[in-house]
Amino acid sequence: MKAKYLFIGLFAAALSSCSEDRLFQDPATSFSDETVLESVESANTVLMGAYYYTAHYHYHTIGNLCMDVMGDDLKVTDGSYGLSTYNWIMFAYNYTQYPRVVDGWWSAYAPYMWRQAYHAIDQCNELINYAENLPSSTASDEAQSKSILAQAYAIRGYNFLNLFHLFCGSYTGQGASGQGLFLRTTPGSAQSENDVPRSNLGESFQQIISDFTNAYNNLSDDRSNSLYINKDAAALLLARAYLEMGDYANAQKYAETLTNFDGSDLMSQAEWQSGFNTANKEYLWGFNFTSETTNIYASMYSFLQFATAKDANSTFGTEGYGSQTDYDYIYDNGLDVLEGYSTIRANNSFVELFGDGDCRKLFPFYFDEKDGYFIAKFTSKNTSSLGVGDWPMLRLAEAYLIEAEACLQNGQTAKGLAALNALQAQRGGTISTELNIDEVWKERRRELYGEGFALGDLKRLQKPLERTGIDHWSSTLSLPANSPRMMFPIPLDELDYNANATSADQNEYWR
Repeated sequence: MKAKYLFIGLFAAALSSCSEDRLFQDPATSFSDETVLESVESANTVLMGAYYYTAHYHYHTIGNLCMDVMGDDLKVTDGSYGLSTYNWIMFAYNYTQYPRVVDGWWSAYAPYMWRQAYHAIDQCNELINYAENLPSSTASDEAQSKSILAQAYAIRGYNFLNLFHLFCGSYTGQGASGQGLFLRTTPGSAQSENDVPRSNLGESFQQIISDFTNAYNNLSDDRSNSLYINKDAAALLLARAYLEMGDYANAQKYAETLTNFDGSDLMSQAEWQSGFNTANKEYLWGFNFTSETTNIYASMYSFLQFATAKDANSTFGTEGYGSQTDYDYIYDNGLDVLEGYSTIRANNSFVELFGDGDCRKLFPFYFDEKDGYFIAKFTSKNTSSLGVGDWPMLRLAEAYLIEAEACLQNGQTAKGLAALNALQAQRGGTISTELNIDEVWKERRRELYGEGFALGDLKRLQKPLERTGIDHWSSTLSLPANSPRMMFPIPLDELDYNANATSADQNEYWR
């Protein structure tokens, strides 16, 4: 029995994650199957373990940021104008990640992300495979057990889909026969039980859709607590997965269960500019990072924040977009900046995609245009504890964008354009007069930047990497569509220790 972690076990696993240990070893804090599922409380502890690993900074922070800076429009400063990079995210930005550490741990994020993802999946497998042991003696226990199990399916599916985005090529480019996932669906009580072969994309998405469908059919539609996955979150995950497959009819079907696309259920412009740190009506699922659970300097907010959108002591807000300042001015004047690493920046070519009245144009200033514009979209809830906030995992705005793309592909252009325009109008953005794939893609970038979509969109839409505008600090400025470099390498530990894996399972570029 592998993965019945209480909090001591959870933190022990996190602290030991830099080792080269084999996957799926038994921890000293394991419990028997019967013990861990004997009460709703203990079963919920396993579920919280799945959420914990999914939110781990070795996975969530790194994965989301890498997928955004591997796109066209965000960049990583090289530190020439203050705020050293400490090499965080730089290797991914350069497309030079490795399957095993060769030049500091930041040169090989794949093993770290892989480990946390499969820890999360394994926690879910404990609940799914031993579901008959979940408490059901009372109506309350039965209802809570049903919710726990449905969430386990959703989190497992989410992690499989996230691994697809990180480690696979596109379904739209390769079809069902392309290389997919290592589909571990049983608990990791022994290495041999998890020596699974690499599946193809058809098998992988069959599992992902099955997991999300199970969650959708069994979760409550109560959105009152969006810090846990509910029915609406599962619907958006289904729409997202079907969009990846190019199954536009089903993508549209599930997007349309969420909204009528009139814009009334979206955040106001003031809410959009408030820092993305407090769950609101648009959040379908968010992670609650508190002062006790924040990763502080390794948090998402740390890499993306520097100043608030509207600073009472400055003109960083609406009137001061894009102004140039210098490092000494910021500190000599004692301005209220929210300094973490603050190394993820927007390139000028991206900033120019926003109209002046667009509330999403939160790029307050730059030290030098070569170094990129600071991003004020995300800020911690307070300055005393960096990284505190409700991070958006799933937002309703994505459903509008899926609707627009799916309608375009389904021949319902007017309907899709109406959904796109409703989102643009709510944000104060430029209204599109026609619907085409470039319009949808640009709107996805304006709406979702910093939330981990850039690389996946390039792959799904089979677009090349084309970094334009003032200098990027990267050595990789362009790649052809469907480039084999647009995915991370499979960690060598997986290929070394999995008896059913071969060298052919390595992604093409790293073989």
